[in-house]
Amino acid sequence: MTELLYEWMSPQQAAEALDAYLAERDPALQHLRSAPAGRGLGLGELLDGSVESVAPAWEWITARAAELGVDPRALDDDPTRPAWPSWARHGKLVDPHPPAAALALVDGFASYLGQVLTTAVPEARWRVGHHRISDYPALNHPVLAGAGHEVFLPGMPLYSAYQSAHGRPAMSGIEMLAHTRRTIAALRGEGREAAAVEEPPVTVVAEVDCFDVGLREDIADAHPAVVEQLIAELTDRDGVESVHRYGPAALVVDAPSWDEMRLKLWCTMWLQRHLPR
Repeated sequence: MTELLYEWMSPQQAAEALDAYLAERDPALQHLRSAPAGRGLGLGELLDGSVESVAPAWEWITARAAELGVDPRALDDDPTRPAWPSWARHGKLVDPHPPAAALALVDGFASYLGQVLTTAVPEARWRVGHHRISDYPALNHPVLAGAGHEVFLPGMPLYSAYQSAHGRPAMSGIEMLAHTRRTIAALRGEGREAAAVEEPPVTVVAEVDCFDVGLREDIADAHPAVVEQLIAELTDRDGVESVHRYGPAALVVDAPSWDEMRLKLWCTMWLQRHLPR
């Protein structure tokens, strides 16, 4: 049975979900450290706590996620679901989904990423995600926060693990390292991510038989080729019937099996990966 999604939680439920997430961090990291990295090495030997170690660790996880592929069962029929990390049970996963072993690797990497980030930014604090925008993607999620910026650590690794599982280009170690460095800068109140924290890159509104998607105006103005690439890749996704661009920053998406949150999360993660820095 599907558990309560983060976006539907009460403040008390979200606080309890944060406690559950934090309680899972050490076991998830120990599981990751015990993974064999090949050539007689354990993955733990690569995890030296440095920012740079993120790259080789993620390369290994990406390769393993590609090998594991997708689980043949639907989300509601997967008997491993009760043992998933809490963020996966309360989050918006979709079919075909990565198997439990791949989710455990993402979970361990999120724990390691949290360790790297809090070492680099000691003033960062864990809290329940919130924002003045009602459809904030990290609403009620466990987030690491600093300088007005919040980050849900499993988000980008999960997005990339889906890419790997489906045989699509995933984030490289260099890309994940760059993402980590940008996150550190944002948590310190530096860089573009910190400056843009008040305005989301994507808004999604459900209309009759379609979704109205608005991109932040500076994205459409400065990066028209990126928008065209987003449209092409979104059109190619399972369940998306069509994507029509009716203005520089405005799209109509026909995706009958999707909902607002899934579309917003996909577009947000895609843009975070592909926008030039």
